[in-house]
Amino acid sequence: MLFFIVIVGGYTELPINVWGGSYPYLQAVETSGEDAYSSYNSEVVVSKDELIQKMLDKYSDFRINFEEENAIQILENTEGQRVKRIKIGNKEISGTDVRQIFGLKSAKFEVNLDGDFIKFSCVGYGHGVGLSQCGADSLAKNGYTCEEIIKHYYKDIEITE
Repeated sequence: MLFFIVIVGGYTELPINVWGGSYPYLQAVETSGEDAYSSYNSEVVVSKDELIQKMLDKYSDFRINFEEENAIQILENTEGQRVKRIKIGNKEISGTDVRQIFGLKSAKFEVNLDGDFIKFSCVGYGHGVGLSQCGADSLAKNGYTCEEIIKHYYKDIEITE
């Protein structure tokens, strides 16, 4: 059985989706060149029993029936294309909570159920807010100046001495 979830790379994240606050200079912006870096894609595979235990460690009333078609289902994505809300069994939680519970590198992930295992396929590394180190490095390698890179990631700012 395969659960759907299509997430592609290339955007930073709004802080409200990670920390709950809003900062006008931190917007979801396009970023490119990140896929050339070795840590950009990663996977975490857990058994059904491990998933149950990790969820029970966080939610004592957690239940799941893996026979249900939508036992695990992404419900909503953020502007930055990360998982905003996901249903795992009887719990609806945030993508950032899933990232923490299962030790994922990013909240931009797909979930696949394969036999007795659940695979989280991640894109990116980190919370995604603000400057992407890999994206900034890619821009620099393509001739962008420091000021151009900073102004790409931080909107409506002024750089002063």
